[in-house]
Amino acid sequence: MSEETTASAEQPKVEMTREQAIEFVLAKQNFMFNESDRAERTAVAKRKGIELNPSIDYTLEELKLRVPLKRDRLNYDWKNEDKCTSGVLAKDKNGLLSMPKPKGKRKPHMTLHQQAIKSASLRIFRALFEEKAERLKAVCKKEQFEYIGVPESSIPELGARAARMAVQEVNEGKRRRRAKARRRQDFSRKVNAGTFGNARPSERNYVEHGGQYGGN
Repeated sequence: MSEETTASAEQPKVEMTREQAIEFVLAKQNFMFNESDRAERTAVAKRKGIELNPSIDYTLEELKLRVPLKRDRLNYDWKNEDKCTSGVLAKDKNGLLSMPKPKGKRKPHMTLHQQAIKSASLRIFRALFEEKAERLKAVCKKEQFEYIGVPESSIPELGARAARMAVQEVNEGKRRRRAKARRRQDFSRKVNAGTFGNARPSERNYVEHGGQYGGN
């Protein structure tokens, strides 16, 4: 191990105070804001055809003069907030610049299909749980044991079974609705073509239930 590594390892770590940490993060935020502002003005200049000499490294103040934006009309004084006449910088409770929230939903809502499956799985799980509890009560009464409830080890199995049954139930319901809509469409086309006059009960039963005595 070299002497420099040993010396750096022996140096005590200096802990930053809260004020120093806020000042450090605030400087980082101001730097990032200036860089994003510079990139935005460069993109606007390229889009609007404003000529900028690529060999010149413009400062932010020079870019503001050549590529003005709408927000420049607001009288912000970035260094002296007390002299602002039309607005002040938004800061949080720690004194840092308030950053925009991410766009979009942080937790997207479930689709109607997912909501139907979740609702059906909860209902089926409750029914399966009650059914198992009744069977255990009957066994405990017959064997003269004390009923202490449904064991926790069987809950994951009941949940998985309820999820499978819920998916089957929801998909079967969708299939039935699609078939009914298809039958209604075919029947309406036949009526429009003059094949049927007034709908007879047997034909109406076929449209509504898939057959004279019900069905799919």
